Amino acid sequence: MNIDLNKALQKTIRTGKVLIGSNVSIVAAQKESTLTVVLAANCPPKIRAQIQDCGNRVIEYPGRSVDLGVACGKPFPIASLTILDPGDSNVMAVFGAVEPAETQELQELQETPDEIVELS
Repeated sequence: MNIDLNKALQKTIRTGKVLIGSNVSIVAAQKESTLTVVLAANCPPKIRAQIQDCGNRVIEYPGRSVDLGVACGKPFPIASLTILDPGDSNVMAVFGAVEPAETQELQELQETPDEIVELS
């Protein structure tokens, strides 16, 4: 599937519900456990840790915050973007969002390469 990530984000903003900004992303992540948060590559480590500790799905945007801002059609940098509703876009498929439980299982597999681990 060859889809332009920037176009998918623009369509999400146009047809879905999003929250732009680190502070609102942190608050939303703490209140809601079914959100997806997009983090720019240069998102500050403190903000990244606060969002990731909440257990929500996290999508790593490959560009910097300035690039994420441009992709969203905004004239300012965006370190984090919270997707409440993707709308008509297929942004979740584009980024290949991974559930937090799956991420934890993958990390455990990487930490124990010599052992056989069964996933249920």
